[in-house]
Amino acid sequence: MLLLLISGTLLVALALAVALDAVLRPAEARRAALRRVASYADVNKAPRPVEVERPRLSEMIVPALSKVALRLTPKGHRDDLALRLEAAGMASRLSPDQYLALKTVLAAVGVVVGFAIAGLSVGGFALALFLSAGSLFLPDLLLVRAARARARRLTQHLPQMIDQIAISLEAGLAFDAAVAYFVRHGRSPLVAELRLLLSEVRMGESRVQALRRLADRIPSDEMRSFVQTLVQSEGAGISRTAILRNQASDLRLRRQLEAEERAHKVPVKILFPTLIFIFPVMLIVILGPALQQIARALHTTH
Repeated sequence: MLLLLISGTLLVALALAVALDAVLRPAEARRAALRRVASYADVNKAPRPVEVERPRLSEMIVPALSKVALRLTPKGHRDDLALRLEAAGMASRLSPDQYLALKTVLAAVGVVVGFAIAGLSVGGFALALFLSAGSLFLPDLLLVRAARARARRLTQHLPQMIDQIAISLEAGLAFDAAVAYFVRHGRSPLVAELRLLLSEVRMGESRVQALRRLADRIPSDEMRSFVQTLVQSEGAGISRTAILRNQASDLRLRRQLEAEERAHKVPVKILFPTLIFIFPVMLIVILGPALQQIARALHTTH
């Protein structure tokens, strides 16, 4: 039992080390880049000897742990893991290998905790298997929920973005120039995604593929409809201004209908808490004194 607890403590410490490395690595990378720029800019100082950086402990452990998780992860999930991390907004803080390494560590911790709670028995084996399986599948579910929440949050700004791009198109700008103008002057959370779209196009990727990657990074029906409209009008020579105007109006109308539908569901959702928590209290407050007086009257008659 003591050995299991010690192993569990070591695994938890390893998971914390990997998580801290995933969080602190962007800051360390920025500081290293600034040091290199400063060394290039300062020409008065003598050049320093090139130092060969030794690989850190996490750089050796993370690939090994990610290979273990790869054997337990379906191939289709592994191929689009980087895209799912981008959709959840975690790609800058967590790489696919680090994500898989964390899943492996969590599964090992689940095994240790299961045997520590239930002992070396059939029940302990079942509990360890359940906890390890949950450690492998629960992060994927949380990642999907984070991606949907982020897509819902970003899609709320989609009609305003479409209107601003349509105004730029009416002013005579091309589509890429209109998107670039929105990126420079816009304050929407969609600016970062559109900046990445322009970067992919400038690096040689086709506009259609870049737009489809945008729809993959923001997995919502509204964004897919917007991207599909742009893709269909790409080579057809159709005026995009009127199409985008109609699409923005349609998105606002759809959002209004969804708000009305949620408002109509509110009375039904309030009914059960009212019956369970409010009505009994009201009955006690209203009928309590009357029942007390009736009980006193019956007691005096007897």
